[in-house]
Amino acid sequence: MFFSQPPPRARSLRRGFTLIELLVVISILSLLASILFPVFARARENARRTSCLSNLKQIGLAFMQYSQDYDEAYPLSSFPAGNNSWTAGAQPYLKSTQLFRCPSDTGARWDAPAAPPADSYYTTSYIMNAWIAGTNPYAKLPALQRPASVIILAEANADVAQRDHFHPFYWTNDPDMAFSAYMHGQTWDGGHNETTELALRRHLDTFNAMYGDGHVKATRWSQVWWQDASRGILEGSFDPRQ
Repeated sequence: MFFSQPPPRARSLRRGFTLIELLVVISILSLLASILFPVFARARENARRTSCLSNLKQIGLAFMQYSQDYDEAYPLSSFPAGNNSWTAGAQPYLKSTQLFRCPSDTGARWDAPAAPPADSYYTTSYIMNAWIAGTNPYAKLPALQRPASVIILAEANADVAQRDHFHPFYWTNDPDMAFSAYMHGQTWDGGHNETTELALRRHLDTFNAMYGDGHVKATRWSQVWWQDASRGILEGSFDPRQ
C-alpha cells in the first residue's frame, strides 16, 4: 500500500514595519496626544473648579447660619483683632476644615505653614473682603443693599501672606478709606490693572467667589472689576456701596 506524503507546509512570510511606517505611526500618536492631553487637563481642572465651588458653597451656608445666630452679622476677619477670624467663626458650622483648601491651590503655605503666633496666620485658600470686617459699617447682612452682587470671599493668590482677608479699598484711592501707598503697592498691579491678592486665573482663566447672600460662582476679573464714580462705586463687585 502506498501512502501519499502531505505537501510540505508553506512557510509563512512575516513582514515587519518599515522605518517610514513606524515614523508615520509615531507621528499619528504624537498628534493624538497633542489633541487629547489638553482636553484631559481641561476636564481635570473643570472638576477641581467644581470641587472648589462646592467648598465655597458649604462655607457660604456656614456664613448664613452664623449670621442667623449673631444678629445678622458676618463672621469677623482677623483685622483688627488677630484672633478673630472667619475661619474660626465659621468652623463650628462646617463638617471639616478641609473645606478651606481649593484642590488647585498648591501654595507652599499648606506644606509649610507660617510660624507662630498662630492667631496671626490663617491657612486658607479663601480670603474675606475687608470691607466686611467687624470694624467697618458693612459687617452685617442688612448693611448691603444688594448682597447678591457683593463678593464676600474669593480665592487667595498662592503668593500672598497667610491672612484671611483682602483689601479692595487699597486697590484704588478710595475717599472712604485712608489711602496707603504701601498697601496699594502690595495689593495692586498697575501694569495689568488688577489685584495681586486674588488667584484670578486659577481655574482656566477664572476664579471662584462667594457673594453676600451665600451663592457662589466662577467668574473672570473683567466681569467683576469695574467702576461707576457717579454712584460712588470704585471697586466693582467687591464694593459694598452698590
